Amino acid sequence: MKIVINSHIKSEIALNHLLESMKIQSEFKSHNIIIIIGGYYDNYTEYHIEYDENITYIKSRHNSIDFTGLITLLDLYSKNEDEYYLYLHDTTKVGNNFYTKLKSINLINVSSIRIKKDFSMNIGIYSQKIINQFKDFLLSMKNNDERKCLEFKNINISLEDYIFNNDNNNIILDDYNDIHASKPIDYYNTGVIRIIEYYPNLDLYKMKSWYFYNDTPLISNLKN
Repeated sequence: MKIVINSHIKSEIALNHLLESMKIQSEFKSHNIIIIIGGYYDNYTEYHIEYDENITYIKSRHNSIDFTGLITLLDLYSKNEDEYYLYLHDTTKVGNNFYTKLKSINLINVSSIRIKKDFSMNIGIYSQKIINQFKDFLLSMKNNDERKCLEFKNINISLEDYIFNNDNNNIILDDYNDIHASKPIDYYNTGVIRIIEYYPNLDLYKMKSWYFYNDTPLISNLKN
């Protein structure tokens, strides 16, 4: 299973923070990482690919918000039907048990796995087969126009977890549906207020933009 990080040309701070949390662990070099960065509108080709040890960087001319990475996997890897991907946002970081938990996931007869029953934020495991099955939907979400980013962002919110919700074989990792969240803070010191949600089933932290989630209950037992 490969780890895919969905990112954007302006998200360097978040991406580097995630990579730091991944690289400090000995298991990092044993995993293939694909980082897909949207928003390179001036690319001469739709995708520009660079390699750095176990990391593949794919710079994408389209910016399709949460779906940028999934669309790229469809465009470039559709023939790899036996492949699986853990799909992450750049606004995450991993804990010390992340790789152990990832390795323990049983992929037999799996098409997709969400990390939470409600609102998994498109984060989870996808087979290449299920990505291919949703080809029409994913291509309909492809955005090559920077002026339409806000419009696509709103559409993406309304279609969150679309593949998970429409995959009849989708399962929930450890049947998890709890809430572990911090108080709102400017986590990256960029002026964007976020809450930190913790997912113990994957030892994963998600720095979630707070202005979309004002009704999320806050609790104090967030793992440090």
